[in-house]
Amino acid sequence: MTIAVDNIRRITLRVPSQLHQALTQAAAERDVSLNHLAVEALELYLVQEKELALSEAKGQFPLKELSGLLAPAAQARGLTEEEMMRHVKEARRRIWYERYREMVKWSQGLC
Repeated sequence: MTIAVDNIRRITLRVPSQLHQALTQAAAERDVSLNHLAVEALELYLVQEKELALSEAKGQFPLKELSGLLAPAAQARGLTEEEMMRHVKEARRRIWYERYREMVKWSQGLC
């Protein structure tokens, strides 16, 4: 992708040293710059967030696979799709919270 120089903006990110080391290694393994890797990761994040928001706006499960896996269990328990979505959202919140806590511990060298 070619971007005009006047369309580029600079940001500064503060990351734990272990994360920086892992990102630097991943960039080297892919033979790309750390900047290129970070831009790709941010672009991917935005695409995934947009897809998730569109799915949720339509009242669909976030992922087709998730819907397929959970539908039999939801039917067996007599849950509506709305009730199942409530459970999915709560589970997703818990997962993100746990990942965040792990990242904080990791960045503080507690893991």
